[in-house]
Amino acid sequence: MAGLFSNALEMIKELSTPHAVQYLEPIWSGVDEQIQKLQFSLHLIQPLVEDAEARQLKEQAVRCWLVQLKDTVYDAEDILDEAKTHELLIQRKAQLSGRPRSKVREFFSLDHNPLLFKLQLGEKLRNVNENINDLIEKMDKFKLRPDVENNSNPLGNRPQTYSYLHESRVILGRDEDKEKLVQMLISDCFGEKVAVVSIVGMGGLGKTTLAQLVYADERVKNHFEQCIWVCVSDDFDVPRLAGKITRTAGGGIRDSTNMEMLQQDLRNVLGQKRYLLVLDDVWNEDFQKWDALRNMLLAGGEGSRILVTTRNEKCSRMTGAQKPYILSGLSKENSWVLFEQKAFVDDAEKAPELVEIGKKIVMKCQGLPLAIQVMGSIMRCKSDQSEWQSVLENETWKSQHTENKIMPELWLSYVDLSSHLKRCFAFCAIFPKDHEFKEHELIQFWMAHGLIPSGKGTDMEVEGRETFTELIRRSLLQNCFAPWCECERVCKMHDLIHDVAHFVMANECFTSLKGSTAPEIPIKPRHLSIDAGENYNQGDCSNIHTVLLPYFRGGELSVMSKLKLVRVLDLRRADIKELPASIEHLHHLRYLDLSFTEIRKLPESICMLVNLQTLILYECRYLSKLPKSITYMSSLRHVLFVEFLKYHPRFEALTAGLSQLQNMKTLTVYTVEDDAENNIGQLKSLNPFSELALYNLQKVKNADDARKANLGNKQLIHTLRLSWGKSSWGSDDECCSMENAEEVLEALKPPSGVKKLTVSYYPGKQFPMWMGERQQFQYLHSIILYKCKACEQLPPFEILPCLESLEISRMHGIKHIINNRGNVQQLFPALKFLKLEYMENLEGWCVEEGREANLSLFLRLKRMEIKGCPKLTTLPLGILLGLEELIMVEMDGIKHIVNNRRGNVLQSFPALQKLFLVSMRSLEAWCVEEDREANLSLFPCLTSMEIRRCPKLTIMLPETLPCLQELSMYEMDGIKHIFNNRIGDAPQSFPALKRLLLDKITNLEAWFVEEGREANPSLFPCLISMDIIECPKLTTTMPPIPTLQKLYMRNSFCETQISLKSTRRSFFKHLESLQSLTINSCTEELVLLLEDEEETKAMKSSLTDLWVDSIENLVSWPGEMQGWKSLKNLAICLCKNLTAASSQGDCGPPFLTGLNVFGCDALRKLPLCPKSLQSLYISNCPVMESLWPEMGHLASLSTLEVGNCPKLVSLSHGMQALTSLQDLSITSCPALKSFPEGLQQLLPTLKKLKIKKCPELERLCKPGGDYYNLLSTTSYKQIGEESIQVPREISIGAKQALKCIATNRFLLSAILICAIACFIYFLFNQLDNQNEKESWYIPPT
Repeated sequence: MAGLFSNALEMIKELSTPHAVQYLEPIWSGVDEQIQKLQFSLHLIQPLVEDAEARQLKEQAVRCWLVQLKDTVYDAEDILDEAKTHELLIQRKAQLSGRPRSKVREFFSLDHNPLLFKLQLGEKLRNVNENINDLIEKMDKFKLRPDVENNSNPLGNRPQTYSYLHESRVILGRDEDKEKLVQMLISDCFGEKVAVVSIVGMGGLGKTTLAQLVYADERVKNHFEQCIWVCVSDDFDVPRLAGKITRTAGGGIRDSTNMEMLQQDLRNVLGQKRYLLVLDDVWNEDFQKWDALRNMLLAGGEGSRILVTTRNEKCSRMTGAQKPYILSGLSKENSWVLFEQKAFVDDAEKAPELVEIGKKIVMKCQGLPLAIQVMGSIMRCKSDQSEWQSVLENETWKSQHTENKIMPELWLSYVDLSSHLKRCFAFCAIFPKDHEFKEHELIQFWMAHGLIPSGKGTDMEVEGRETFTELIRRSLLQNCFAPWCECERVCKMHDLIHDVAHFVMANECFTSLKGSTAPEIPIKPRHLSIDAGENYNQGDCSNIHTVLLPYFRGGELSVMSKLKLVRVLDLRRADIKELPASIEHLHHLRYLDLSFTEIRKLPESICMLVNLQTLILYECRYLSKLPKSITYMSSLRHVLFVEFLKYHPRFEALTAGLSQLQNMKTLTVYTVEDDAENNIGQLKSLNPFSELALYNLQKVKNADDARKANLGNKQLIHTLRLSWGKSSWGSDDECCSMENAEEVLEALKPPSGVKKLTVSYYPGKQFPMWMGERQQFQYLHSIILYKCKACEQLPPFEILPCLESLEISRMHGIKHIINNRGNVQQLFPALKFLKLEYMENLEGWCVEEGREANLSLFLRLKRMEIKGCPKLTTLPLGILLGLEELIMVEMDGIKHIVNNRRGNVLQSFPALQKLFLVSMRSLEAWCVEEDREANLSLFPCLTSMEIRRCPKLTIMLPETLPCLQELSMYEMDGIKHIFNNRIGDAPQSFPALKRLLLDKITNLEAWFVEEGREANPSLFPCLISMDIIECPKLTTTMPPIPTLQKLYMRNSFCETQISLKSTRRSFFKHLESLQSLTINSCTEELVLLLEDEEETKAMKSSLTDLWVDSIENLVSWPGEMQGWKSLKNLAICLCKNLTAASSQGDCGPPFLTGLNVFGCDALRKLPLCPKSLQSLYISNCPVMESLWPEMGHLASLSTLEVGNCPKLVSLSHGMQALTSLQDLSITSCPALKSFPEGLQQLLPTLKKLKIKKCPELERLCKPGGDYYNLLSTTSYKQIGEESIQVPREISIGAKQALKCIATNRFLLSAILICAIACFIYFLFNQLDNQNEKESWYIPPT
């Protein structure tokens, strides 16, 4: 709160400077008296605010007074900002017109008339002063005391070399809790297929941390086939959670709003796997919501577990947790150890008196880890005994847990902050819980609201980073792992800490909750966040400072014209293609984010955003240039637009002079040009933060010009891209020749703190030595080299101590990766990812032949990708101990995976988990030594293997792959058998395999090389999913697979008829767990087998989905299916000779819910369906004339879609009984002239109707048609090409305004005077412009 006073006082100081008075003199006389009164009042109240803030937790009257005071000071700040902005607007218009503004013109101007502005400003200031005087009178009864403790110590006085403690050290005294929970999860003590375990405890106990510890335990990872973590928090929205679980588990979402598709997607991704799902921070008490989600989660395998963390025991019971684990606080001893870690410097002597006080403080924290951590962080800043004693004796402790649920120890952490830190901390409340704060983004938000103190001789960005660091150091923000953002800090805020921030900002923030009904914006909010697609009542938006509209859909940007005082506008991923014209009137805007939008251009009028500091244009791939007027925006500090250049390489050069803007700090992309205003020397005055990409470096004339950029002193850069082309990743014609390229790159030596370096299209033959300097680049962890075609030798990257990622692409001059001839034994000590792509002349790993075997190469390598290097004949020699993923594509020189012949220890891959081999045309075998493969254990940990187009590879691995879970093979012409092992009676098998895909294995004949071995049930003991595609020579039947749940067959078993006729063999007989079966383009005998009672007996109780596709000789429906009680979905597609129901009759699946019939050219009528049917889809049946004579028994039918049935003349009788029908779609059925009478009765109850390419039906449904009035309540309808939404209520605001004007003589007179003023102003402009050239932008008047 005191920080708000400081901002207002700072503004008064700025408005009193001679420079400002020069512009404001016409309006200042008469207003300065009110300014002085405001200044005096603020100085009077400011010392007392700290005491009021500390007391508001306990005293409601003080809190109400503070809320009113804050609101009034906000108003004062807005008024002062208007005056400051008025000054900037006068200057900007003078700049644009090229001459000072005419006083006569200004007088007749409606927006800058000094008399009018003075009257408005003076009136607003008088109102503010009156309000403050009233508050001062009320203040006396609270007996507030001045803040005697100086809480405003600058951050610069704090130790800057503070070393953060590792997060694992916070986990104290939880070993026993962890062990009990692990045992509960992996044991079979529950009688349920999917059991729930809950961790229950109050906030701050460390439930999430304990769950993370359990989740990361190796026993848990090995026990469960899939582990999923989802943070739930306050909003228990079932569709959102289902989608989140599916995405986290690696699946795709087809429609995030369709529950049917969501449950199918979720069921597919779980796929009967034994999974662990952690639902963190659950608050929901609605059993129906929980039951809806849990039903979708039952698709998991036996032994699946759901681990729930919650503060509410009632919530735990609602989930059905049999054994809730009640988490208690830390013991006295562990509490003290945790506090000690935070409060005292490691290994430093602890004063006995501080230890004594500290133990008393710990007792007050009641064993809560979060409270102990926060209090320890507070005390670390205090070295005097009196300061410790003051905290111990603070009155806040007596409040215990208030009705606001703010813990006193956490409130003390807020009270202890300096005034500007309080505002920065409280501002975080505008974001939802569990939000991840990116450092630079949060700092730019703070700057936009004036929360970062200025005038200390340092940049605001530097002050912001120190503020961010201080909040982390005080444990108010917590570092979190964010792999998508490696080069900057990302933090989260604990829920209880967020509660404190929200308590402070409760009357200033408004967030529309997802799913709520048209929330109304409160009277005077300052910060607004609206979910995509939510309806809201705009109310009064004139006081709003922050608007967050991410993922905004629709055209409701009319609200923008009402945002007179907005400072932050976030429209990232919004569905917009252009900015509304009203954007130029947002004169107070400081932060504008248009990232990931389809915006085509920025208007020239954007220059009227005179306060804009940050403009973000990430991934605006349709934006081709920046407006010329942007060079006048002197307040701009950050222009961020990276990455979209690779999609839009024709992006024009930056507007000339942009780099000369005096306040510019970050310009993430700079395209060098020949002219003086865009040459590389313009970078000298910039100090970019975070990222910088330099393009068109071929335009740099020489090393002297390059040195003018002063790149080495720009210490805030952590990601640097250098390109001798217009983009980082373009076509071959980007490459250029340049004689002085080497000396230019030498002169562009980056700062020592750079973490990521990319060099592309470099035309030099050698790289500079600085690229391999060990000491210079000790923080460099990523290097990318792309299309540097002339280079013949790499720098000594192998000695860089922190290099984790190395990518080299299309560098045809490179023959070896390592050129060092020294005595260094351990090379690439930190490398984790290596990618080599299309290097035509790469021959080996080391320039010294034979030396490679004596080196320790890639000891930490986790992932290796090698593609298109035809001369490379071997992988690195030796054992790649840590390699987890290996990808090789188009490596024609590789004949064997293992090439080491020395001794008895052959190279192997002890940690490899994923192997991907594609188009290895010369690959003949796994090992160079024939007959040695059987003795090898090459891949003991392999879990996933994919092999494509390796024609010379004739056998699978002879060894047992104990951990392999996924095996995919494509176009492997040399493979005739899956199992090749003939040794003994124990054939090679896949004991852990769960998914098998065989695609276009055209010569595959049998599972086993030894005939008669297919009946062995141990071949696939754990297989869940099998896809067999285009394996026409596979004549054997299916082996017994009792665990198989999904079987897909297409263009396979084409010669199986003989096998099926044998009484000794069976096909489906031993598939007792099968749930999904697809038979596509196979012999019709496979479909006819479904009628065999003995053959299908085992799977009748499990099969839920049956898809029969493209069986040309199938003439009738599968009969005798009455016993298929588990079958829910049936699809018959592209069976062109299917004519009738045959024996189906009343013997169909009794509980069928979905039927899909597609492309059956000869089908005239449908089989009788059970009353359980819920969805029916019929399309491309050209001879079908009607559905059924009667369908009134289908009372559960909710969706009916009929399409492309040109001879369909009628639907069915009895449709009035279809009381569940919600969605009706009829397309391309021109012979259908009308709806049956029963269906006409249901039209008013439909939610969705689509009629297309049915001329007569379209006419009946359009205005004037017989059905039009019946469709008035339908939420969505598409008739022909026109989509119609239910229209919103028409606003009567315009009519009321006209009525008000017509009856008010004063308003009519005012409008007449304004019209005359506008006419006179127009005449002045016409006279002034007669002798002027036409300009590209004329500012509005």
